[in-house]
Amino acid sequence: MGLLDNITRALKHKNYRVYFFWQFLSFIGTWIQSTAQSWLIYRLTGSALFLGIIGFASSIPSLLLAPMSGVIADRFKRKHVLLATQILCLIQGIILIYLYFSGVITKWHILYLAVLLGIANSIDVTARQTFIPLLVTKEDLLNAIALNSSMFNAARIVGPAIAGILISTYGEGCCFVLNVISYIPIIIFLIFVSAKEQLIKKITSPFSQMKEGVLFAWNTTPIRYLLLTIGVFSFWGVASSSLLPIVSDQILHKGAKGLGILLGSSGIGAVIGGIVLASRQHVIGIKKLIAIASITFSIGLFVLAYSSNFILTALALSIMGFCTMIINAGSNTVMQAISPEHLRGRIIGLYSAMFMGMFPLGSLTLGYLAHKFTVPYAISLGAFICLCTGIYFSFQVNHLTKTAKNLIEVLIKD
Repeated sequence: MGLLDNITRALKHKNYRVYFFWQFLSFIGTWIQSTAQSWLIYRLTGSALFLGIIGFASSIPSLLLAPMSGVIADRFKRKHVLLATQILCLIQGIILIYLYFSGVITKWHILYLAVLLGIANSIDVTARQTFIPLLVTKEDLLNAIALNSSMFNAARIVGPAIAGILISTYGEGCCFVLNVISYIPIIIFLIFVSAKEQLIKKITSPFSQMKEGVLFAWNTTPIRYLLLTIGVFSFWGVASSSLLPIVSDQILHKGAKGLGILLGSSGIGAVIGGIVLASRQHVIGIKKLIAIASITFSIGLFVLAYSSNFILTALALSIMGFCTMIINAGSNTVMQAISPEHLRGRIIGLYSAMFMGMFPLGSLTLGYLAHKFTVPYAISLGAFICLCTGIYFSFQVNHLTKTAKNLIEVLIKD
């Protein structure tokens, strides 16, 4: 098997291939709207604090609802859950379009709509990831997860780049329209797709099921360490992206087009990281990559904090994007590999809570610190905390790798 065939082997499954393509289109629309929304908020308020508040509002539902979203993914057909969340996102986009073109939109409208979108996404992200095993064989599952993460981050390249051009030429409104259109194909696909049947058990109450998942994650050392690491990096590292509109405009003096390029640079690095993960045959050894990536990410974050050179900043964001992919998608694949099938939804729900749920708290904190002190101070503090976490995790790698290997062997025997 050639390298390209090895990297794309999950695409041989027709349902996954179609799902992959329409997701990509939808994610492009999501990033176009996200970039336009950030710029609109900055244009309306000029406030670093309110940028942080919007990031907080859009993601805080993930912290509160993501653990329960895993229970939902295990108790109901994931196809139906996905269909419901995509329709809710479509409605949110239509409301945003109406408010914008009617000329009455305010920062508070955007805040309320961000909360609505955050509620939909907190359930969608877990259902989407746990839907993948119903579209591919077990042998291709890890490849499919890596490809999905790569596709999401490829959209980060295309979406913000398109948004930067459209905002500067036509304004934010056309970006919101494109996002709404991008939901239609994936909704049609979910209505008609015939996926593998999902085994659904409703023996215990939802809260008992959630408790079972939390206890398994806490008592399984590799999962516990990975979840804590993801939470720290999402809070103090990834959340720094909420300050990029200010970095682009006030520090680098590049405006909306510059913001699109910076976000796209991060996406390029993430896609490369996804390709590296997709080319791997086994999960053993990924934790060493995660340790290296966590330290490298922290160094890139320091560069982002103090750079006044546009090219250097874009390069730092590209490296950080690569490392973020290794940390998050790598952790995702490891946790799915060492989790029993009946617990997979709940484990990924906890992963989503750390990955997406810590982001709003970090956005709010970094926005406040940037408002109270300076943007470089806020970002460099996050870089220091991430570096300490990465160093600590690196000392645990050998023990975690040995434990994970034993768990995989047990699951294979079962």
